[in-house]
Amino acid sequence: MAYDLRRRRLRAGGPLPPPALPRQVGPPAPIPAVVPGSVAPEHGILIAQPPVNFPPKGAIPLDEMDDADIAAGATATVITIDVPGTMQLRIDGIGFSADDETALRFLTWRMRTNGNPVAGYYNVPASIGSIREVSDVFVHVSGPQQLELLVSADAAAIITYRYIARVKGWFFGEEVRQ
Repeated sequence: MAYDLRRRRLRAGGPLPPPALPRQVGPPAPIPAVVPGSVAPEHGILIAQPPVNFPPKGAIPLDEMDDADIAAGATATVITIDVPGTMQLRIDGIGFSADDETALRFLTWRMRTNGNPVAGYYNVPASIGSIREVSDVFVHVSGPQQLELLVSADAAAIITYRYIARVKGWFFGEEVRQ
């Protein structure tokens, strides 16, 4: 028994034949260039990608790496970045390492802008990413502000470890876009 869609009932005699398709196919429909960064070849129009999601032309790359010896139960500011008033900062990657990689299980990190916690990035385990292959993060800071990366070692660490942090991203602003 097969279901007849036209009559909305079951009919005997096996499956329904496939629906008839139009024999003529017209020209392909024009696809507008709505995707950021795409080019509409028929018009030669370049659509700029949002600078928060993709580094614009003239963006200033940021690849900051620093280290700190952190005792058990202590917190240290490892990286501080000043964002000028005319610029914006987009951080898209973060990674951590240590002299003894097993020490990363004791490490948590957080970000602050002008002393205020960055939403979603407070007491995050440092097990994500490494200094070679940073993990994706999304932090956008408009200047003038100061961004701080703080790392804390758990009291269970017992001894002082040397931790390494790396932050990647880009600066952009009105003068960069032109």
